[in-house]
Amino acid sequence: MKRLLLISLLATRLHAADSGGSAPATITKEGDLVILTLKPEAEQALRLKTIAVENRTVPAMRLFSGEIVTPLAAVGKPVAPVLGGTLDEVLRLADLQAAADGRILQAQVQMDAARIAVERAQKMLSAEAGSVRGVDEAKATLALAEAAMTTAKAQRDLLGGTLGQNPRRWARVAIYSGESPLLDPQAAAVIRSLGASSTSQNAKPVAGPPTANALTNTIDWYYELPADTALRAGERIAVEIPTLESKLEALIIPFNAVLHDIHGGQWVYAKTAEHTYTRKRIQVARLAGADAVLTTGPAVGTPIVTDGSAELFGTEFMTGK
Repeated sequence: MKRLLLISLLATRLHAADSGGSAPATITKEGDLVILTLKPEAEQALRLKTIAVENRTVPAMRLFSGEIVTPLAAVGKPVAPVLGGTLDEVLRLADLQAAADGRILQAQVQMDAARIAVERAQKMLSAEAGSVRGVDEAKATLALAEAAMTTAKAQRDLLGGTLGQNPRRWARVAIYSGESPLLDPQAAAVIRSLGASSTSQNAKPVAGPPTANALTNTIDWYYELPADTALRAGERIAVEIPTLESKLEALIIPFNAVLHDIHGGQWVYAKTAEHTYTRKRIQVARLAGADAVLTTGPAVGTPIVTDGSAELFGTEFMTGK
């Protein structure tokens, strides 16, 4: 909203810059090219900055959607579940954990009672008021209670730690099984939220539970996020995973130079002459930090507008109004 207001104010100021009423910029169209020629004072008012298109070698990446989850397993025990952000998941797991905790308490009570019975049977046998059979039966009851305790603890371990006590965050990525052989399972992934101004962060691969979805033919890969991540469980994210291919060369420009029209088209303004800017169509393949990796775009070395590109966009469509 602030940027749109700035564009409107700049456009108004540009129109008012010439007391004779002449426009501060002229717009011509040659074929599919839109050429914007600014007056020197208008160009100075917009404070435009340009940077040349670069050709860099970048890692080959594949883009996937993912979800932030909370791992409940202790370190080295990847079998315990991971928890998303839905209330149903939380309530269902909390119910299972409460039932498992109850079985542990029940087994503990049975063990305590069995130990008392063994001590009593042994005292009675010493006082010649009991029998060896009574002692053996009491010991058998104690052994059964101990076995029940072992089973209850094992079942509880499968359910992971108590909810709310694990600050770790993982990214769960569903990958088509036919595509997984093309990806590097040992390489770190680049994680970013779906916000337009989100910053990326690296996440290392971890061994998670062997989950998959037979209906969609996907398998789940897991990545551990940094401890200071602000992403929350259940949040949807974009995940870039390196492929096993070496690297590829691509056109690189700063992402703040990219403009989007109402139809989703992507554009940049290229400086083609003194005070002259041409709007050119591009296609962004993916983001690499603050840069955009292009599929198509201007030639290497072409100066494109970074700071002030949105104001040029506003000037082009507001001139004459």
